[in-house]
Amino acid sequence: MTESGAGDYFIKDSQILVGDSSNASASPVSGMFGLIGVGVAMAIDKNANSSAIEKSSLNQPIKFDQLIHQKITDSLTQNKTDPTLKLLSLNQASEIKIVPYSRLSFREKPIVKVNFGLKTQFKNAADNNADTKRLYHYVSKDRISLSEWEANNNLLFMKKADQAFSALSQVFTLDLQHQLNLKAFDENKQKSCKTNADTSLVSFIQTPDNLCVGVVKTSKGDVFQNNIYIVEQ
Repeated sequence: MTESGAGDYFIKDSQILVGDSSNASASPVSGMFGLIGVGVAMAIDKNANSSAIEKSSLNQPIKFDQLIHQKITDSLTQNKTDPTLKLLSLNQASEIKIVPYSRLSFREKPIVKVNFGLKTQFKNAADNNADTKRLYHYVSKDRISLSEWEANNNLLFMKKADQAFSALSQVFTLDLQHQLNLKAFDENKQKSCKTNADTSLVSFIQTPDNLCVGVVKTSKGDVFQNNIYIVEQ
């Protein structure tokens, strides 16, 4: 396994992170592999997690590049409003960088939480073409064991990946085309979108009816604009 910046571990040659069993990085709001929280000390149950994954059918070079490329292609076909956008082939140089990933959290053993995300960087025309880095987090509602995720050749895991990257692609393409106002809070969504302990701090914004998308605000009401959360219903 390859260690990430915050103590999580990538399964070798994959885009799957194995998370710790402490509370420090369990919540996507508090520290998705070290890119949100600042200076958080984490106690990593590395040996136990590594042992579980080594015996798992998820311990293989699973990557999501082809899947996210297709999902973004589909989303742009359905929602494209900016004629200047052109989706390139994989590995071509571009102004937009996208890295898909999944994260397995072992905090609540034997429950294993599985979330998905996109790490992106692009030029923001709304901010004088400044480089914008954003993490889009898909927070799954499922609370099941590792054996259930990996059953039948990882069937449930791959179904969830397909579902998650569809939603992530839709939100990313809306954001890329300036159709996502991170300060347009929606009282109806706040009441109707279901949250859990991991997403209790999320404030939901105006989005298409099929999505529950939110952000986290400071105590003064300022929005943390580098992180966008899609909460599965």
